[in-house]
Amino acid sequence: MLRAKHESGLLNFWHFLQRRRLGSSMIVVLMGAPGAGKSTWVRNNKTGFEHIYNTEAVRINRELDIAAFMQLQRFKAVKAAEEGKHIIADGTHTIQTHRKLWLNLAERLGIETKLVVFDTRLETCLEVQKQREFPAPRKVVVDHHQRMQMAKLHIKREGWDSIEVITR
Repeated sequence: MLRAKHESGLLNFWHFLQRRRLGSSMIVVLMGAPGAGKSTWVRNNKTGFEHIYNTEAVRINRELDIAAFMQLQRFKAVKAAEEGKHIIADGTHTIQTHRKLWLNLAERLGIETKLVVFDTRLETCLEVQKQREFPAPRKVVVDHHQRMQMAKLHIKREGWDSIEVITR
């Protein structure tokens, strides 16, 4: 009897892991100015089963063909989502059309969405840039921060399944 319960428990746990890996996918979109803490959040919260969409190369490589790079990154993320992987979209996403891309993909695939908003003080974001090997220009940080402040007024009407705000 004890063995049967143990095997049943292992089977239930295995099914939980399979659902976590293969089923009930989720798209988690991070929104915030450069230096707000998004990539740190990814490092601290990734499980290894998800696809990480990351735009950091745009900041690091100034000669990058941004349009081609972003198209390739989105293509890889769409393919991963279609394969049932969780997606973590690590980018500023302060522009509504950029967030809408993820909402449209989730709607097409019938998967859950979560927006994680990094409400970080502008001074903190600018200070972080001083510590980076490849800092974002001040104007870029300020522009994203201003857009994010405006976006916070509208995100509740965009259709996210859940929204989490992290204040720093």
